[in-house]
Amino acid sequence: MFSEANSDTLARMVKSNPEFETMIATVIADNKRTTSMFVHELRNPLSLLKGTIQYIELKHPEAKEYKYWDQMQDLINDMDHIMADASLLNTCNYIHKEDTNLITLLNNIIRSFMPQAYSQQIELSLTLDPACEEYFTNYCCDAIKLKQSFSNLIKNAFEATVPGNFVHINLAYLPEIDPTPSKLSIQISNNGQLIPEEVIENIFVPFVTYKKGGTGVGLALVKKVIDLHYGSVSVDSSENLTTFTILLPV
Repeated sequence: MFSEANSDTLARMVKSNPEFETMIATVIADNKRTTSMFVHELRNPLSLLKGTIQYIELKHPEAKEYKYWDQMQDLINDMDHIMADASLLNTCNYIHKEDTNLITLLNNIIRSFMPQAYSQQIELSLTLDPACEEYFTNYCCDAIKLKQSFSNLIKNAFEATVPGNFVHINLAYLPEIDPTPSKLSIQISNNGQLIPEEVIENIFVPFVTYKKGGTGVGLALVKKVIDLHYGSVSVDSSENLTTFTILLPV
């Protein structure tokens, strides 16, 4: 996955030579085919293993009394979930760009979360410097995938908060400072639970999760979508504030 410096470099290269984006798409397509073949080949023996376990249990019910029988089935189910998550990550390799009003998109997301905000007594808000509005009203991007990414981060923020806390979204324009190109900044902040430093180090790594019942895919998908837009996503957390910052090239 890209670092912010790599994302800036790619954004500049694509801007100077649009054909470079086609080359990137070709590399991604090759990678997708390889991953699909890998997942497919793993799923075949896994399906046979699941069928064999079910057959043994049907023919020999006493097998369920074996000490490690349930553990074996849990491991198979875990492998099945990992394969499903790998397929999900693999399908997120393409974006379909169109001119999008990001302010409208984010306001629609906020409206969808308002019932939850009221019920959990969380203050949910968005701020935007009027001088920056023009940069957000006509941005070329994959609106569906960015909506999924923003929603994922807001959902995570709600999970980290308690009644009386807030979830705040701030939009800003960062002008070009050579060699860094101009960018749109979308920050999603909350004053809920601190994210430990050791968690932050791997928070965007696929299949790494510290959340009970989590799969480690949600934030990895966010990172992948932002990478495909030649942007970057980072997180900073203290006892008073946790902020996820998305930077998108203009």
